Amino acid sequence: MFTQGARRKALAAIAVLATASLAMTACGKSSSSSSSKVLKLWHYESADSAMGVAWNQAIKEFEQSHPGVTVRFEEKTFEQLQKTAPMVLNSSNAPDIMEYNKGNATAGLLAKQGLLTDLTPAVTQHGWDKKITGNLATTSRYSNGVMGSGDWYGIPDYAEYGMVYYNKDMFAKYGVQVPTTFDEFTAAMDKFVEAGVTPLASAGAEYPAQQYLYNLVLSKADQNWVNQ
Repeated sequence: MFTQGARRKALAAIAVLATASLAMTACGKSSSSSSSKVLKLWHYESADSAMGVAWNQAIKEFEQSHPGVTVRFEEKTFEQLQKTAPMVLNSSNAPDIMEYNKGNATAGLLAKQGLLTDLTPAVTQHGWDKKITGNLATTSRYSNGVMGSGDWYGIPDYAEYGMVYYNKDMFAKYGVQVPTTFDEFTAAMDKFVEAGVTPLASAGAEYPAQQYLYNLVLSKADQNWVNQ
């Protein structure tokens, strides 16, 4: 996940998915001396969040497995990185590794502008392409700035899962069995619809609803259809 690019430029890339974000490599010089090296990391996760805790643990394990290397973390906000990334990555102040958003207009644009390193050799060497597949790999690869294929410019640092809360009394009232598989879940929703009951509700205005619809599309379509 941590790489150092050619000509003494340390570059790293992390991309986002569904809302997954990517660890990306930028064109900045690593600080180093004969006895120690510094790896500069920027991310926007709060310290007490699940992602922030994971980042802290990753830093600790990386330093333990790489004696003589110190990870220097600088906390940024999501808005800071979105607004200033192209400018910062094209300067001597660029971090070695940065968390950034996936997509053609974000990570894809940085890759197209030559501000990220190609991680494909490292991905192949460490076998990450065997562990990160399917839709996760889609968000990590860009060809001329377009997400979905080509070279690897990032590694997803987290993914998301959906959770459903259900009302036991409603299931009992309408004689619907609590599902344990997706097919059973669909059948249960159909029974509620037949009884005139709206089976699902979503909180959070339009934001999670968009993700639900996108996941539905991905479950029914192949990658060629998504690309088009």
